Amino acid sequence: MANALKLPNLIIGGVHKAGTTSVFTYLGMHPEVCASIKKEIGFFMPLKYGKNLPPIEEYSKYFVQCNEEKKYFLEASPSYLYGKEFIADSILKECGANTRMIFILRNPADRLFSFYERKKANAYLNSSISFSDFIHTSEKLINTRLEDHREDEEAIYIRGIQEGFYIDYLPVWFDKFGPNLKILFFEELKKDTISFMQSLCNWLDIPFDSYKPEDFKVENQTIAYRNRFLHKTLLFINKKFETLWRKNVSLKRTLRGLYKRVNAEDRKREHMNEEERQYLNTLYQPYNEQLSDFLHKKGITLLPDWLT
Repeated sequence: MANALKLPNLIIGGVHKAGTTSVFTYLGMHPEVCASIKKEIGFFMPLKYGKNLPPIEEYSKYFVQCNEEKKYFLEASPSYLYGKEFIADSILKECGANTRMIFILRNPADRLFSFYERKKANAYLNSSISFSDFIHTSEKLINTRLEDHREDEEAIYIRGIQEGFYIDYLPVWFDKFGPNLKILFFEELKKDTISFMQSLCNWLDIPFDSYKPEDFKVENQTIAYRNRFLHKTLLFINKKFETLWRKNVSLKRTLRGLYKRVNAEDRKREHMNEEERQYLNTLYQPYNEQLSDFLHKKGITLLPDWLT
């Protein structure tokens, strides 16, 4: 660790709706990893907006439960990617030069839809807004900059499409972290979670054999619900008792399964239509092509379909 304070040396820094909660949970279950008591601390986010950080002691409080014998102290804040050198430099300064960063990328069209669906399910977006409306409003705000990290409707529109331009943010992280940066893909996580985690454990130099197949359940999955009030109540409870859930993953999974039986309504889930997908594919294509070229130059050649 960089100093006497307990600070992370392993950070999942991006991106939203790309399996970061699942990977955070899986890593937190490993005997050589201690996860922060809260996922998505966002400690370094003020730097993205030109503001000062809280005292570093506040950050350390999220790791008070961590034993010094653990190889990694872990946190996950998927918005760190977008803070570029402002956040990267501060992480290296505060957490140490050996800190490892993980970025999980996802087809930006699918990520955008999942982001939209999640924000709508959690009542941050008006229930009458269609995905097509969301796309076109977000596109109009591509060049708009936020003054702080907000969750109101305007901020969600501004962040929507922008956050899929990965190539605009990644290069500086490679410059700062070099071999201590790992790029992963949501599509691989979804296709073969075991192989995904085996590869990640190899990179972290921790044994994979401590896991059981049943450990790898999907976390933070968006659901359609029958009763909006009940869902909002659940979200409040989930946030209020997050520390408890992080310590008792099996309990949370059991309760989540029971809740889905009571309030889940899969028939109500929206889907991206072909016209919307084609529009987004065209919009993101030049950025994806630049990203593909960049990753190839970095020696990352096993890419998902949306990058080939």
